Amino acid sequence: MGRTRRKRSKKKPRCFTTCDHNEELINLNSWLATQGLCRNDKLVLASFNDTGRGVMTKRKIYPGEELLNMPLNLTINVITVLVDKTFNQIFCENKMDCLQKYEQSLSFQSLLAFYLVYHKVQESQSLWYLYLKSLPKEYTVPYFLPKDVQNCLDAKMQSVISKQSDVIDSSYNIFKNILNNNFSKNDILSKLKESYSRNLYEWAYFTVNTRCVYMDLTKVVDMNNYQHSLLNLINDNTKIALCPYLDMINHSPKARNETKLILNSCSDNINLDNLDKDLFSDIRFSIYTNNTFEPFTQVFICYGDSYNVKLLTEYGFILPNNELDYIPFDFDVVELYLKMKELKLSQDQITFIQNHGLNKDLYVDQKGLSFNFYALLMVVKFYYKQNSDVSRIIYSSMNGVTEDSNFNDLVTPLVKEKIVDIRKSVDQLETFGNNNVILNNCVELMCHYISILENFIKC
Repeated sequence: MGRTRRKRSKKKPRCFTTCDHNEELINLNSWLATQGLCRNDKLVLASFNDTGRGVMTKRKIYPGEELLNMPLNLTINVITVLVDKTFNQIFCENKMDCLQKYEQSLSFQSLLAFYLVYHKVQESQSLWYLYLKSLPKEYTVPYFLPKDVQNCLDAKMQSVISKQSDVIDSSYNIFKNILNNNFSKNDILSKLKESYSRNLYEWAYFTVNTRCVYMDLTKVVDMNNYQHSLLNLINDNTKIALCPYLDMINHSPKARNETKLILNSCSDNINLDNLDKDLFSDIRFSIYTNNTFEPFTQVFICYGDSYNVKLLTEYGFILPNNELDYIPFDFDVVELYLKMKELKLSQDQITFIQNHGLNKDLYVDQKGLSFNFYALLMVVKFYYKQNSDVSRIIYSSMNGVTEDSNFNDLVTPLVKEKIVDIRKSVDQLETFGNNNVILNNCVELMCHYISILENFIKC
């Protein structure tokens, strides 16, 4: 009695929990609001089962909607660093001529990392205290794996980690030397000298690495005549910044978004000598979405189209079945393999290959052989064939390479060797356990490589 025969729709289990009662985030949101952050009122912070902390919409979001905008002073960018007088004392009140000694010796990312350390040690005295407190305490990039585990990783991952280590080693030691030669009596700088450590710098470096966004301020500040500023230390561009709240929005390759600076008439090409943070109080940084997001779903932005090695080593996550993934083959390995197959390349063939750049970008992906790999095999097959113009044959196929199963068959044993090598590495990695997120991501990616190569063999 009183029962209905209508089918009741089953509620889908929630894949998120809201952060309504997280005191740390409540304090951060309150501070951001007082500092002038304007966010779409549909957005809330949430924790998702698959991505962890992110941003959710309570109501439907349509293409063209602004997600948030903030004053430039609420971002940590090149101007933030240049107008901080106490931070600049580190370099100016020094026994060394730092700007000359270390001219173009640092990346801007390294300088931003050092700036975060400078604020981190100030604790509650820092303007950015609540923001810094909200940041992750650790990052899931393979750089932080033990060395014996790193040695079992894919060669490309190892190469990226090695380059990261070189940059961190060099910049950490440069800043350490600068601090050791600083003679300022400022209490903040004294505390920085005492607290500066490798672990803290690594944390700051990957905070910038994983959370920075593109921000071009060259239309706001005249970056010329920089020799007497901290910019003289920088060997690349300064077009990155940290943006509180925005850096909590996660990545999706399907997301489409646009950013823009909203300028006032008084903020055009300001000279470096005339910088003052108050000049930028009316400049705002805004981001719009070109996607539709349904109610109670996660909102995404795109960090750029990237293959998984970059996503893992730079940001600490991977995308399942990423279509941009590929497995590289070194030219030296391919050349040796061909020699063993009694297809030794002549010096003329090698010269042709090198002159046309066919010794690079040799890989297999979900579509099969890369163009260069395919073209290299064409050189093997057609270079000495009568009445054949190998250049014409190669480049007439640039607008759509027609698969040649003979080429696939030719390299199948080489691909099988690669599968065996990757499997050995995976087996070694699995001996270290499976309770480490970083390690699990590495294993999952390498298993994806095996799947790509096995599918290539089946084709």
